[in-house]
Amino acid sequence: MYFLLSTNPNYKAKFLDRKIVFRLIFISISILLVFHISNDLDLNIFYPVNTSALEDGEKESIYSSYVFDPSEYFEEDNVPQNNNISDNHNPNRNSNNNNQLTVQQQVEEQQVRQPQVQQEQVQGVKQIKNKKYEFTSIESKNNENNNENNINSGDYVTFQTVINLANIEKTGFIRLVAYINGQSFKEDIPLSELDMSTNKLNVKLNVIKDNGFITLDTPDEFFACAYHVKDLNKEKNSILYFDCNEGDVQSADGTNTIRLFKPSSMVYSDSKALYDQQQQVQGQVQGIGQQDNKKDDKVLLKIISPLADRKNTKELKIAVAIRGQIQTEKINDVQSELDKSKDGSTITRTFTFDRKTDLGNIQIGDRFHACVSSDDLNPPEGQECEKRLVKKFNSPNSLPAR
Repeated sequence: MYFLLSTNPNYKAKFLDRKIVFRLIFISISILLVFHISNDLDLNIFYPVNTSALEDGEKESIYSSYVFDPSEYFEEDNVPQNNNISDNHNPNRNSNNNNQLTVQQQVEEQQVRQPQVQQEQVQGVKQIKNKKYEFTSIESKNNENNNENNINSGDYVTFQTVINLANIEKTGFIRLVAYINGQSFKEDIPLSELDMSTNKLNVKLNVIKDNGFITLDTPDEFFACAYHVKDLNKEKNSILYFDCNEGDVQSADGTNTIRLFKPSSMVYSDSKALYDQQQQVQGQVQGIGQQDNKKDDKVLLKIISPLADRKNTKELKIAVAIRGQIQTEKINDVQSELDKSKDGSTITRTFTFDRKTDLGNIQIGDRFHACVSSDDLNPPEGQECEKRLVKKFNSPNSLPAR
């Protein structure tokens, strides 16, 4: 049977055709396998596409099907890939890359800027903590002759005023009033400028050593007061929290120190006690139908300067201060004043203050200081000071100043 088929010419031709086809298929598969193994397969070579005949959208779909985006698999790698096919034909990816760049640039700029901001903040705190307060007297500011041409640093003596802020809120301001060597000071210091951790305030008061009628020397007396004002709307009819220091000059050439708001100070307590007592009396008076006197709008402070032991005094300056206010008067011809006086040895001046001040209304219990100054009072002191509490309105509150 096999012999008969093999001798048939038609069968032979068909057999050979099939054999050739199988060989071609085998060769093709072998070639494809070799290229696949060697990673040298380029589908565009075997399957060319006429892209010129396609629309833009079709071109994009063809190319995008072969794009590999590593960011989809490596989330930590946000660096844009250099993929020409992707960048040129995928506008969405371009937008994403631009956003990534923008965010990264913002982060880098913020990292650079943050230390600078922190440094500026630290420097600002240093400036607040190290802020210096230095003042000259009202007389020096008002006197046109006391300028840099005839007053140098050697003509001043510094009074270092140390204000304890440990128990004071950093709100409002401090009013500082002082009278030293015939010169008056009145300054406001905002507490909002200070760092919250500041426990003390150092203020330099520069005093002219020789102002023409008195030369600074020990043991001349002086006074300084500080008032803490937080909210005048609430404090205008009460005793402000304050402290005063009446002391002696420590050095005629070096630095002197004045301390205010010391924990041991009883200045405020004494004033507050008298004020509270007066408020109780006033409440009882109003309770029986008597009204408070609405005309109590003036405070009279009568300063008495006995000069029986210094009748040769030629000129004299008198100063008085109350609730952050200060007034002075200079008497250029004391001898004429003494001739007119009743006893021939006493100089008297009455200073009138409006009860309503820029620090609220003067109260019963408010403390006032007075000083008299002249080189003619030496020895023992060229300036002498005394203090007392206000006890009445519209009538003189008397105080002998020496």
